[in-house]
Amino acid sequence: MKGGASCIRTGGENFWSVSGKLMAKKVVANKEKCVGCHICELACSFFLDGVFNPKRARIRVESGYNALDLPHVCFQCENAPCAETCPVEAIVLDNGVWKVDKNKCTGCGECVDVCPYSAIFLNLTGEFAVKCELCEGIPCKEYCPNEALFLEQ
Repeated sequence: MKGGASCIRTGGENFWSVSGKLMAKKVVANKEKCVGCHICELACSFFLDGVFNPKRARIRVESGYNALDLPHVCFQCENAPCAETCPVEAIVLDNGVWKVDKNKCTGCGECVDVCPYSAIFLNLTGEFAVKCELCEGIPCKEYCPNEALFLEQ
């Protein structure tokens, strides 16, 4: 492999180390299978917050006129602009996944403004940023009735 990349096995999942950094997988939607049912949003919000509320989900399905009815989530960028712009360094790389430390985050929204995928946003009260952090079990993927979601590097 180029650049001295190596494969690391963790819990049966492969993660590629590039330039000494661990790269996580990301959740991706198959546009042929996704019907825009929003069940992934409900599973996400229930798993993370204990409520069925799409506005609290870390995965978002864009719907409506000119929308593709496709979920979008954090792309786990190698050089994450959200982390680079955070003035309090609240977005940290943890085992290959960019995570928001809500105890450090001030809710300034600078990360929201620079995300090229609109995949990070402030929680409902505006207290801190939230994003997909590839939670254990990936409930959005597991509860998708059409198996439209999968993990990709």
